[in-house]
Parts: sequence; C-alpha cells; structure tokens
Amino acid sequence: MDNNNQKNVQAIAIPLSGHKRTGEGFGFIAYANSRVEKLKDEGRYDAANKLKMYLRRFITYLGKNEVPFKDFDALLMRSYHTWLKNQELGRNTISLYIRNLKRVYKLAVNDGLAADSNPFEGMDVSYRVKKERNGLTLDEVKRLRDLDLSGESEKTVFARDIFLFTVYTKGMRSDDIFRLTSKNIKDGRLTYRQHVTGKEISIPWEPALKEIADRYKQDGTPLLFPVVTAKSPREQWRQYDGLLHRVNYSLKKLGERIGLDYPLNLTVARHSWESMTKSVSISDIL
Repeated sequence: MDNNNQKNVQAIAIPLSGHKRTGEGFGFIAYANSRVEKLKDEGRYDAANKLKMYLRRFITYLGKNEVPFKDFDALLMRSYHTWLKNQELGRNTISLYIRNLKRVYKLAVNDGLAADSNPFEGMDVSYRVKKERNGLTLDEVKRLRDLDLSGESEKTVFARDIFLFTVYTKGMRSDDIFRLTSKNIKDGRLTYRQHVTGKEISIPWEPALKEIADRYKQDGTPLLFPVVTAKSPREQWRQYDGLLHRVNYSLKKLGERIGLDYPLNLTVARHSWESMTKSVSISDIL
C-alpha cells in the first residue's frame, strides 16, 4: 500500500477517545474505528454502535487506546479470550466479541494494513444454537394479558401491549411493528413485508390487534404505533434503540410479576408463538 493511500485511510480513522494514537504505524483500534464511521455513513447505525461496543470491551482489556498491527498476534487473542472468560460471559457472547475483531482484522489485511497471518488460529468462534429457547406457555400469555395495570405508567402498559401484539401477529419483529401504517390493513387482513427478509406476510386483522392499535392512534400520522418518528435514519435508529431498551426493561418487571425465572423481553414473545404453534391456534390466545 503506498503512502498516499495509507494517509487517506488514517484520515478517516476516528479514535474512540481524544488521545493520540500510540505505537508504531497505523493501529488496529484506529482502523476499526474508521470501520465504525463507514457503517454510519452507510446508514447502518445498529451495526456501527455494536462494533463500537465490541471495541470498547477490547480497549478495557488492553488498558490503552491502541495496539499496533505488529502486536496484534495469536498470543494477544488467546489472552483476550481468557480475559473474557474470566468476566463470566457466556460462550456465544465471547465468540461474538472475538468474531467481530476477526472480521475487522480481515478487512485490514485486504486494505494492506495488516500482515496476512491468522491471530485467531485454533479459536472456535462459531455460534452455538441454544437447545431450548424461552417462550411463554398459553397460560402465561393469558396471565400477562390479564394483569391489572391500572395505576402503572404508560410505558409499562405499552410494553405489555407490544408483547401481546407480537404474539398475536405470530411473532412479528419489533422493527416491522413500528413501521406498520394504516395502509397495511385492508379487507380485514394485516399484510406487510418483512424488513429483514423481504417476505410478504398476511394474517387476519383480529379485533384484539385492532384494540391494541387503536390505543395508540394519533391524528396526522398513518403509523399504527407512532413512536419512531424522526426524519433522519440515524435519529430513527436512536429512537428505536432507546425504545427497545425501555420496552424490554418494563417487560422484565412484568415477567417477575407473573413468576418467570428468566427475563421477559420481545425475543421471548417471538419464541412464545413458535413454541405454541403445534398445540394452540391464535383463537385460543385471543
């Protein structure tokens, strides 16, 4: 890689702190941070913020803000892997941290900044699917539905409503729910295209779904749930991310009230429908 190209890459690298980069040459953290900025430029704010989180964990381990590529070796990665284990993190979480560093390192190799070696050799960073997924039983869904929330905050009621809406719509993802508009409802059916897969889904627009949506109807907007309303994609992501945290926090408290021994969240709502499909119909829940 010539000097001009290397200077160009350095120019777009944004350090995570205000300190100057240390070490010889262009470092891994500075390069990884340039990938964060690139993701933001592409409008991929969720991916950008997650990568930034992974980097912060690595920086905590390093105890400094930079590591030169020449020092980014197998010994460093094995030591980091051991350190993560000592943080009492789950296997899949550890794999996620290592796997994202590996992805950035490969990009640096492609850009001619890092040696084409394999600091991750011998490390199993594959994701292991959990044999059991937490999902509510039909009785637990009904107990959640019938909870007396009079006197509770609006955010608690909203969290319960979105959980039930997810179950009633056969596991609709939250990013699809918050994109729904009145145009998605026609001839007694709710029809939408999944944001992730592009697959079109059509289900009956049951009275229970309408009852929930009507509680959040607002004049001047076609959105069924007008909670992500920012104009710019970046601000939309921030609204959505903050909303998910608030909803899942409230759901955790509601889960404790119905006696669950694991955290209740929107992922559980999707798994609840999956776990009940063989034994119940939507009419059983409604």
